[in-house]
Amino acid sequence: MIRVQVDGAQPWVSGEALGRLMSQLEAAQGRLWDPKEDEGKKGWLTWPEEDHDGLWQEVEETATEIRSRADVAVVVGIGGSYLGARAMTAMLRPGSEISGFWGFPVVFAGYQLSEGELLRLMDDLDDREPALIVVSKSGSTLEPGAAFHLLRTNLERRYGPQARERIYVVTDPERGALREYAVEKGYRRLPIPPDIGGRYSVLTPVGMLPAAVAGIDIRRVLTGARRGWEDCRRLDLWANPAILYAAARHLLYLQGWMVEALVTYEPRMADFSRWWQQLFGESQGKEGRGLFPAFFHYTTDLHSMGQFVQQGRRLLFETVLDVDGASAPQPAAGESPDPRAVIPDDVDAASAYLAGKRLDDLQEAAMAAVMEAHREGGVPQLRIEAKGPGEELFGELVFFFEAACALGGYLLGVDPYDQPGVEAYKRKLKARLLTGSGGGA
Repeated sequence: MIRVQVDGAQPWVSGEALGRLMSQLEAAQGRLWDPKEDEGKKGWLTWPEEDHDGLWQEVEETATEIRSRADVAVVVGIGGSYLGARAMTAMLRPGSEISGFWGFPVVFAGYQLSEGELLRLMDDLDDREPALIVVSKSGSTLEPGAAFHLLRTNLERRYGPQARERIYVVTDPERGALREYAVEKGYRRLPIPPDIGGRYSVLTPVGMLPAAVAGIDIRRVLTGARRGWEDCRRLDLWANPAILYAAARHLLYLQGWMVEALVTYEPRMADFSRWWQQLFGESQGKEGRGLFPAFFHYTTDLHSMGQFVQQGRRLLFETVLDVDGASAPQPAAGESPDPRAVIPDDVDAASAYLAGKRLDDLQEAAMAAVMEAHREGGVPQLRIEAKGPGEELFGELVFFFEAACALGGYLLGVDPYDQPGVEAYKRKLKARLLTGSGGGA
């Protein structure tokens, strides 16, 4: 269940202001759900309620095959081709810095150009039995293309012709350089639906194959996405969390707030914040419009950014994403919490007020105190309460944010599905590489 609270954004987000926006919200909702609007770009919208059972069986079979042949999977992708998968595995299969992974290890490459990072990954893989999952719609993106061919070559040196049995490709089913290369090499392929863009693709094989390899129940993720689909179809402002969130953001934008900071309190939500940032930044930041999407991880970032948020220039508002169960498993009724997370009584004098308290209790108290202090400091706050079983909640959150993002794009008057600005640097970079130009201005 997802619930959006706007009380903390008063007086900027009021019932009266929302009422004045209603005709625009109805138009945006109508455009979102009209199959003739943005045809060929909105496959994500109906994806959760469509029957793709054959595809999901293939995804699960492929994941089983990977786990039987390898002991680590390397997902090669960038942007929407990896952020969703990374968010899902981090939220649902977190590990510690010591143990590394909970479940089958899935790591990521091809999202930057650091030679040192890739070489260190290759060194680590020398002692493992790796498989590659290459995710790219076209295959022409620089970073994953470079990483893929370097990792592929490394596998071929080690395994010879059998290396192809360790390489899996998620790409356009009909066209593209990567598809052609995969067919030529005989790699097993899974499709990216042509009518779903990268940042909206986490609920397709783009995100679901890495998730299934990691041991996540993708059917439950889809169940949650269907619940989100049902909620986001409603026209009632207060019953549709996506409309309310999109409306509140838009009202704050119209009144001069420039930055939205997504606030989370659990480390496992950090990668979800990065997925959210790309979704909104790439969908709405165009034509000189849009909120700048930032994110903070509290309480950690309170010790670096808390001063600015409390007393700095009034340019940002906070959206607190309060995810139930994102911390340690909660004890059942009648059970005591894990005693290792309860602060003992024999503490120093300065810490006496902590004695006997559980870490989760401190977290809840910190959230309440921070929200109160920031409100008093003049920071508008939205709060998104998300509750439910982990896998289902992830799917519901993804669809909720995607729907809200598209609605917000329509309210801004921009196309939420293109990214023309991204192509500018790509053209210049490709020209430099083709002419042999190096760095520098």
